Amino acid sequence: MEKKVRTRFAPSPTGFLHIGSVRTALYSYALAKRNKGTFVLRIEDTDKKRYVKGSVENLIKILHLFGIDYDEGPVKGGKFGPYVQSQRLALYKQKALELVKGGYAYYCFLTKEELVNLKLNKKIAFRSPYRDLSSSEVKKRLEDRQTYVIRLKMPVNRTIEIYDEILGKVSWNSDDVDDTVLLKADGFPTYHLGVVVDDALMEITHITRGIEWLPSVPKHVIIYEGLNYIFPKVAHMPLILDPSGGKLSKRKGAVSTEEFLREGYLPEAILNFIMLLGWSPCLDRKLGEKEKEIFTLDEFVDLFDMKDINKASPVFDRKKLKWFNGQYIRKTELLELIRKFKSWCKVYKGKSGLTEIILKDKTLDKKVALVKDRVSLLSDIYQSIKFFYEAVPFPWMSEVKGLKDKTLDEISEVVKDLITVFQSVLREDNYSQEKWVVEMRRLADKHDWKAGDVFMVLRLMVCRSQYSPPLYESLVIMGRTEVIARLMAYLNNK
Repeated sequence: MEKKVRTRFAPSPTGFLHIGSVRTALYSYALAKRNKGTFVLRIEDTDKKRYVKGSVENLIKILHLFGIDYDEGPVKGGKFGPYVQSQRLALYKQKALELVKGGYAYYCFLTKEELVNLKLNKKIAFRSPYRDLSSSEVKKRLEDRQTYVIRLKMPVNRTIEIYDEILGKVSWNSDDVDDTVLLKADGFPTYHLGVVVDDALMEITHITRGIEWLPSVPKHVIIYEGLNYIFPKVAHMPLILDPSGGKLSKRKGAVSTEEFLREGYLPEAILNFIMLLGWSPCLDRKLGEKEKEIFTLDEFVDLFDMKDINKASPVFDRKKLKWFNGQYIRKTELLELIRKFKSWCKVYKGKSGLTEIILKDKTLDKKVALVKDRVSLLSDIYQSIKFFYEAVPFPWMSEVKGLKDKTLDEISEVVKDLITVFQSVLREDNYSQEKWVVEMRRLADKHDWKAGDVFMVLRLMVCRSQYSPPLYESLVIMGRTEVIARLMAYLNNK
């Protein structure tokens, strides 16, 4: 009988969750859930130089935000714990010694200086001069308390072959693979020892990771063999590429989930976009029907199959991600969108005066409704409704199409007439749009202007931008008193 599927996500707590790591977590989660298996979270924290305090808690919070909830791991526990590598150090040393005893590893006493000299101009796989040291000499050096590491002892001229669920058959010659360090001088394991021991003892059946880890496989095969473990199924996903070329890098823009969330992307939109970075489901389509792109997490899990992952590297199209986010904003119910927007403001906009005003605003629903179909990010909502709460500086009229040939005196005369209209003609707070349009066109005729230029002057005075939500609705929400005050402010400050 085939073993129950167990997958894992094993990040390092560096305080930076790369978008590619989220894809690894997502695919591993989907593979487990699709097969009614178990998804494990394990923390690989043996590199203390890169450890960031609080990053584990933040990592768990972000995974939960995306709906990628683990079954076993830190906090939750499980029968294969602990799930943090720094809490398993004695185990790694024990396994390293087992490898030495079995002839699969050896003590290496090279100093840092000797190691540097040996690796200069290195063109062949690394082999330590201590690789074949006699047991008596090893014993003597240990008794003398010489500093050492334990290295993997790669076999001589052996073909190592595996079947990758995405790449198919892949092979290496052992002579081309380094005798890598397994246990460091401080007693901490390297990635290679820790990951094999943990995957085996936690009974991980399927390993999904990025293709950059492929060169590690022959080393892991030998460690599995030396410890008499069964090698699991592996799948190495293609690199995510930047549109400008090369792998996705923070030098070319946001690549961490935290950055995207801060910019105002919704977790469900990010997740949907990530789903399609290498995965193409085989779905039947009617003639002329568009390819389905919007998937919930549950839909993705139901459809997920490793055979649908492409070998070709996907391109991280930021414009497409923004499109996805816009789609999700538009299909989110207004009250739910306001809840998400408020939550985003609290986390990423701090306790500024403007944020406090927005959070307490009882007419926020009307303002968000105005911009909902026009924005792509939660941060766009913030910027789009900002003018309701604070009068930002007036734009340069000379830069606005339609007003470039108008003098400041001509613009001021129009503003004076606009004040008169709102004070005398549009006196009711619930004046109709039809009545408003009639008055704006009457002013245009009076000043021999195009109607659009009068509307633009009003928009600039009130919204302080030539781009704004629908003007009439904005004026009604703002109220006559504030509209008049902003028109008068222009005359007082010009």
